Amino acid sequence: MEEIKNISEELKVKVRAMIKNVVVKEHTDPNKRMVKEMPGRLTVACPYCGDSHDDVHKKRGNLYWTTLQYHCFNCGIHTDVYGILKDHGVGFKDKMDSINVIEYIKSHKLKVNEVKTMQYGIFQKILELAPTREELKKHMKFVEIEPGDYPWFYLKDRLLQNKTDRFLYSPSDKRLAVLNLGPGNKVIGYQTRSLVKRKNSRYLTYDIERIYEEMDRELTAEPEEIAGMKKLSTLFGIMMVNFQEDVTIFEGPIDAMFMQNTLGLASVGRSTEELDEIPTVRYMFDNDDPGKKKMLEKLRRGKRVFMWSKFIEENNMNIYKKKIKDLNDLVMVSWECKSNCLSKVNDYFTDSRLDAYYL
Repeated sequence: MEEIKNISEELKVKVRAMIKNVVVKEHTDPNKRMVKEMPGRLTVACPYCGDSHDDVHKKRGNLYWTTLQYHCFNCGIHTDVYGILKDHGVGFKDKMDSINVIEYIKSHKLKVNEVKTMQYGIFQKILELAPTREELKKHMKFVEIEPGDYPWFYLKDRLLQNKTDRFLYSPSDKRLAVLNLGPGNKVIGYQTRSLVKRKNSRYLTYDIERIYEEMDRELTAEPEEIAGMKKLSTLFGIMMVNFQEDVTIFEGPIDAMFMQNTLGLASVGRSTEELDEIPTVRYMFDNDDPGKKKMLEKLRRGKRVFMWSKFIEENNMNIYKKKIKDLNDLVMVSWECKSNCLSKVNDYFTDSRLDAYYL
């Protein structure tokens, strides 16, 4: 995954000066005219909405250095630095500075698609705050998984031995950590699963807030930012998905590794309201009662869902029916019996209520 490079100090100084000109032009209160430097961004009293009318110190406008994108958590406006300057009649004296800014914006766009209910600024914020894989490994005493290791055989049994870069392992309590990765090898969330039998807590999910708690760090952000980041943390693959194409949603992150352009939830019970309004989203929950019940709910709302019963019947896999609970099981059974049925999966999604029988 390509790491996002930082803006040059020379260009940063010029951009900061222009943003200062904007807030001085739009605000009369000295506190609202201040530009505050934060790690990875500038914060300002939004020049579009005026920010808080109750607290002159509030600065919910954010300009992110990695992409020069601007987002206000008060009014919700999203643009880039060039848009801010143009909208408020402020410009660079040197035409080359303007050209450099435009080129920088074009070449540093995050490979994340905007969704109405997922504010762009949240993506930026979580990347700013998330620990790297190495930082997480050090603090949590995780280790890499090497061929021949105990967890490696677990992955091999599930045909995941070539995807060890998406996992870490905790030797102390024998837990496999499935990572939710972003650009720059940032870990925005993870889920552990016990590799030994336990009475409870087989799965433990860590959103960005819980990661900070485990690492004894303070998560410095506005409450609405934290709420948004926690949602993203438990959408595995969110930093790499393309909403312009079909996006398949699975109950868990491991199933999501066997198809392109997917998202894995932390559990079937996780709310997906922010995803339901996206026309390209479809659901392939587990082939069990809770999974089918959830897919039936989605079907009634007009969403596309996978027809497990019809797929198994028409691909002559009834003898394996009890073994196929999810996509990982289907992949393993297909490999075992040398079936090419996986190439037909896309043909078994439906949005017709008449197909409820085939779920």
